[in-house]
Amino acid sequence: MPSTSPFTFEICVESAQALAAAAGFADRIELCAGLDVGGLTPEPGLMAQAAASGLETHVLIRGRSGDFTLQDDELAVACTSIKAVRQMGLKGIVIGAEKAGQLDLPALQHMVEAADGLDLTLHRVIDLVDDPIAALGEAIALGFKRVLTSGGAPSAPAGIEGLRRLCAAADGQIEIMAGGGITSTKLPDLIANTPVRAFHASCSCKQLLDRRYVDFGFGQAQRGFDTQEAERIVEVLRAAGRSEPD
Repeated sequence: MPSTSPFTFEICVESAQALAAAAGFADRIELCAGLDVGGLTPEPGLMAQAAASGLETHVLIRGRSGDFTLQDDELAVACTSIKAVRQMGLKGIVIGAEKAGQLDLPALQHMVEAADGLDLTLHRVIDLVDDPIAALGEAIALGFKRVLTSGGAPSAPAGIEGLRRLCAAADGQIEIMAGGGITSTKLPDLIANTPVRAFHASCSCKQLLDRRYVDFGFGQAQRGFDTQEAERIVEVLRAAGRSEPD
């Protein structure tokens, strides 16, 4: 893994191919499925491959697309998935739950207990609650190590003011990681205008499917890993790191 110190580069991947390709660029991996719907829990086989890779891997726990409100049976499934992550020896989980515009603290507490010491990341549910600053304080109290956020905007480049507010409120107690719409061309503005030092991107590109798959309704395209974009992001971070004061 390349050192982009003082920055951290997390890559979210949803396939074995992307996992292997990201290994040369990522400081940290978020493992998931279904990136086209914001990410879902990956299958056990992919988790096992990540465990064998030796990469620091954090697994997204989200059983379905749609909202982040968990029913009791969905929460039970999430806790079972979390225990599987722990048993495989992976580093952490990425979780979130919301109800009526606030973090669902009882649901999150259940998941934190199932994690039993796993590294905890709160996902972009924080961008959807009514009071992100209050939610940040709740995440700290629950023991979360970081928050993935776009600053309350549809993308991190559009959420610079929100990212600044969250960084100020975090006051070093929790890592603020910017994610959502981050590319090598947008990254310099985020580095220059926020205190954020951890960034999350997919470095993905779309590859059109053969017409046979399209005609039978299996999709229009599939995601590939854009190695050149990953290289560009790493170079932006390295260049910014060289210009940081000692």
